[in-house]
Amino acid sequence: MSSTKPLPKFTPMPWSMAELRAVIPSECFERNVGKSLVYLARHVIVSGIALYIMLSLDDILSRQSDMQHISYPAINVLRWSSWAFYWWFQSLMFVGFWAFAHECTHNAFSPNGRIDDVIGFTLFTFLGTPYFSWQMSHVHHHRHRGHAEKDVAYVPTTRSDLNIPKHDEEMDYSEYFEDTPLFTFGQLILRQLLGYTAFLVDIRTTSPKTKSLICHFLPSSSMFKHRYMDVVVSDLGLFVMGCLLLYATHLYGLAFVLKTYGIPWIGLNHWVVLITYLHHTAPNVPYYRGNTWNFQRGALSTVDRNPLGRAGRFFFLDSAHYHVVHHLFPQIPFYHLEEATKHLKALIGDYYLYSDEPVFQALWRSFTECQFVEDDGEVLFYRNSKGESIVEVE
Repeated sequence: MSSTKPLPKFTPMPWSMAELRAVIPSECFERNVGKSLVYLARHVIVSGIALYIMLSLDDILSRQSDMQHISYPAINVLRWSSWAFYWWFQSLMFVGFWAFAHECTHNAFSPNGRIDDVIGFTLFTFLGTPYFSWQMSHVHHHRHRGHAEKDVAYVPTTRSDLNIPKHDEEMDYSEYFEDTPLFTFGQLILRQLLGYTAFLVDIRTTSPKTKSLICHFLPSSSMFKHRYMDVVVSDLGLFVMGCLLLYATHLYGLAFVLKTYGIPWIGLNHWVVLITYLHHTAPNVPYYRGNTWNFQRGALSTVDRNPLGRAGRFFFLDSAHYHVVHHLFPQIPFYHLEEATKHLKALIGDYYLYSDEPVFQALWRSFTECQFVEDDGEVLFYRNSKGESIVEVE
């Protein structure tokens, strides 16, 4: 390190799963299907009202004879500003539907796995995500979170991946990280808009340590072939959804489908990538290898965030705000995560990672500072474009 300021020292956390589980009240694990359905119904109603208001407002603004007292440019500004607000709002509502489906993949929506699968399948299909294959890869992610080589999402790039030689003395990293801010920003935008789809089709946005194919649409993919027919059913659901969109396009036109569904869907992809990336990527998030890794250490290698404040808790169902305890105990329903987090924090103290940094600022910081980890060592932290880490391993 070029800086003389001492770095905070890190020691892997010592608790067992039994000790962590013991501090969480048993009522936090209680799943109430009626309560979950009420929350889901509220989300459906709010989303439907938003669509109804937008279509009604657009119809009014489109009738020039009713708007003679307002100039045409002013009408256009009002109309497209309304659409922009709808796209932002509805994309967040879509994230809520995605979060409900995510609950279902963990059997956290209700005690009945069949109910969860039906609801989760319906919601994910509506959003263009293959339910059963995503469920399987997500289980793999939970089982191997924090492992520098075995996870399937947000696996850290290593020094050798970038062909950076190992030097004991200080070296110049500029030739490896010399992109202009504008180019870096362009990369970030592409990752935000296409990253989730790329993950589903097995185009990794991080170091592909898992060599086997995990295309979520192929039943023959190595990760899914033991549940071949489930993946087929997921694909059939997406085919039906595609047909419904084509039929809606035939009835109402392509512009209508893009404005009411397509653009909010693109926004959904952005929010999903942003939230999941910031949960799992930060300069102070540890990764492990070898015998130092275990499930609970990996689960705690996540960060709770506060996107959009209390409004975000409505849109994201607390999944963005209380993700750490979810990684430890994924069957806790979202409406108990806050209570469970309080008890977890009381036990683990500074091992609980939380950041209230504005999410877009945090996104830029993580994207530009979390560049690579070392090829050796069993406890790892990201290094920046100068080869520096903000944490020292004891």
